[in-house]
Amino acid sequence: MRNQAPLSAHTVCVLIPMYNGADSIEQTLTSLAEQTRLPDHVIVIDDGSTDDGPQRVRDFAAPFRLTLLQQANAGQASARNTGLHHSQETFVAMLDADDQWRPQKLELQLALYDELERQGRPVGLIDCYAQVNYSNGKRQLDNVRKSGMHFYDFVHANVLNGVSAALVKRDVMLQLGGFDAGLRYCEDRFMWTRIAEHWEIHTVPQVLLERTVNDGNMTAQPKKHYQNKIKFIEVYLERYGAQLSKQQHIDFVLGNHTDFLNTFSRRGEHVEVLDVYRRMFDYSWQTLIFDHGKPTLRYLYALAKSWRKAPASTIAQ
Repeated sequence: MRNQAPLSAHTVCVLIPMYNGADSIEQTLTSLAEQTRLPDHVIVIDDGSTDDGPQRVRDFAAPFRLTLLQQANAGQASARNTGLHHSQETFVAMLDADDQWRPQKLELQLALYDELERQGRPVGLIDCYAQVNYSNGKRQLDNVRKSGMHFYDFVHANVLNGVSAALVKRDVMLQLGGFDAGLRYCEDRFMWTRIAEHWEIHTVPQVLLERTVNDGNMTAQPKKHYQNKIKFIEVYLERYGAQLSKQQHIDFVLGNHTDFLNTFSRRGEHVEVLDVYRRMFDYSWQTLIFDHGKPTLRYLYALAKSWRKAPASTIAQ
């Protein structure tokens, strides 16, 4: 039965950035209304939508305080910061406008935080496992479990199980100045890294998030966002490069490029594969053996495909 969970002394504000989210925002808000521990406040930040998403938010019959803020389109980081500065609760919870929480998410995350707080642990963020649902029918379980200081784990990958899994201490985020609004890609990973530098990150080991990935997601548009990824690499190294060993430095750069190389390869975008690989090799010869040589194999495959295509193009001319 809803709302029968023991109440934590802490309060929670859910931040939902929304851009043209009319098709999903009601389902997302419904997942909050079905929480066994309701949020105290939900802020939807409309980031310049051109559909009727804002009106759907206004019309939603919420069993919690629901606020709609509107701004010109400035990106998710900016939208989340707008919500952060309008919140007053102990915690802020991130939720994308096309994701949904399972009913016990807040209850179990707050219970874990209360237990860790009793132990005197310096906790900054708690996430959970996530079920990722792709528009092509593929399903994936994100279940990286954290239980302490994880700064160097973020050098290799974003080990959080999705933005919408994050429950964060509000004063921690304010102390760090919020998300870097100059980043249009990986601004979440940069934020989690900054938190992990000073605070512990923990995970509720249950699937409490249903995450949606479709053609509208940033992660499904690699050509559009590769340059944003390069900017993230530059910003990250400007802040943390001096703290990394030479090998960690190389692993970070090659790993981030490999994310896009793999995506381009799966999509059959061979010219982009060649471009990314050459950028990697220009940076370090270790590209040859990085990730057990998988990027090199993808590069050779793309090269072969390009060679086969070239004669046909010449004949057509």
